[in-house]
Amino acid sequence: MKKVFYPLILVSLLNLNVFGQKDVFLTITHKLGANPFAFNQTAQNSLGHSFQITRVDYYISGLIIVHDGGIETPVPNHYILAKGSAPVIDSLGSFNVTNVEGIKFSIGVEAPTNTSDPTVYSLPHPLALQAPSMHWGWSSGYRFVCLEGMSGTSLGTVFQMHGLFDANYFAQTQMAAGMTQNGNIYINLNADYIKAVNGVNLNAGPVDHGVDQTDLNVLENFRDLVFSPGTSIPNKLDNWAEETGILIFPNPSNGQVYVDVSKTTKPLSEVRVLDVTGKEIQHHTLIDQSTLSLNIQQPGMYFLQFSQYGVVVGTQKVLIQ
Repeated sequence: MKKVFYPLILVSLLNLNVFGQKDVFLTITHKLGANPFAFNQTAQNSLGHSFQITRVDYYISGLIIVHDGGIETPVPNHYILAKGSAPVIDSLGSFNVTNVEGIKFSIGVEAPTNTSDPTVYSLPHPLALQAPSMHWGWSSGYRFVCLEGMSGTSLGTVFQMHGLFDANYFAQTQMAAGMTQNGNIYINLNADYIKAVNGVNLNAGPVDHGVDQTDLNVLENFRDLVFSPGTSIPNKLDNWAEETGILIFPNPSNGQVYVDVSKTTKPLSEVRVLDVTGKEIQHHTLIDQSTLSLNIQQPGMYFLQFSQYGVVVGTQKVLIQ
């Protein structure tokens, strides 16, 4: 009997180790056609309508990694809030993979989470209450996409498309070969906001917050047209710290992160290190300090949450490789 079971045990052990455990990241570079996206930059959509974007935010969920010959591995309970021009560099977790071939995902928040209570989450969790708001109400749920700007003659016409609703939670697949760097695998995508308003009569100044007008057109465009495979990892996580005079380096880091607040435009008293679930990992005071050294050992995405006597004034992503 032993001679029969030993080979079966050996085969099982080999199957468990076919793939190596690797950290997988999703990155998204936001574009305006062939150019990097920037607010208030003029472009034209497929109807020849000139426009400028003043706000763009959207949710990603329902993530599934496609790897090693078509194997599909879900990333459960994972949400991404993409905001404005800031590129996405999001840690999906550690998985037994060798070659990543693509990713499946949806824009928005899936049911029944979509219509659950947002107050159970705390910042920086993506589903926590945001400013400006990304939540329409418990019965309608989250805004899947918020796209606002100016169009029309002399760019004097306001447009707003806020897409939502469970029935408009569309799945899509992007086949993009994973890029290996420092032992991690990066799935790199581009998102072209010109294609988000493909076929939309912007000159009419649509203001649609709902489920079945231009707001739906935008969600369908996000499903069918906006995303494409990217070629590189974004070199910048976001610009909140830069805009307020806070220097955080290196970022990405191998574990040692330095924070210089000597030139900040905002008064700061403390900084917390939070993981992607919002759990506090470290807490440091900034009173009478202009520099701070952080040691973060576990690879992944973290948030530095800056406060002034209990009031959160800003958050910066840091990536530990």
